[in-house]
Amino acid sequence: MLKSIILFFRKKNIRKNTQNARLMRFPDFDKFPIITLFIDDNQKKDIKAMEHLLKESLKPRNIRFIVLTESVKDDFLQSEYMVFIEEKDFNKLGLLKKEKQDTINMFADDMLINLSDNNENLLNDYLVSCLRSPFKVGHSDVNMKIHDLVLDYGIEKNDVQRLKILNRYLMMLSGNKHED
Repeated sequence: MLKSIILFFRKKNIRKNTQNARLMRFPDFDKFPIITLFIDDNQKKDIKAMEHLLKESLKPRNIRFIVLTESVKDDFLQSEYMVFIEEKDFNKLGLLKKEKQDTINMFADDMLINLSDNNENLLNDYLVSCLRSPFKVGHSDVNMKIHDLVLDYGIEKNDVQRLKILNRYLMMLSGNKHED
């Protein structure tokens, strides 16, 4: 019963958020875009490698990580560049509490890269629809309607390799001659 109520309200919010006029804007990589990566808790071990790859390839001004986790461990500090979303950040209807929604949207970015695979009870789709990024990149296991670019990485499960593939596509789409 509770699961169906959560699904109902998340679907309703996804519809509402996708109907709001969001103008898709492809990031200008010559102007050092600001990038947000949305990842799961099990992907935290690759944060440094992902950050290094993005800094080398896309040369962003800033990178922010949004981490979907069961609970925050003491060894990671939350900051505006590292935001953790836990179970306690949701209300009884399965929606983000206002304070957390304000926190994740206070960082203005140019592009969201969704590497999260957790879509239990539409969690991934709901959270991506809540973010106000002007350009959203997803993968083939997510809702294609809420992403501007969706890639099928094939059998590749390594997030650093996925980011390398994404980098090549973004450079081709932007007409940048400096593809790796």
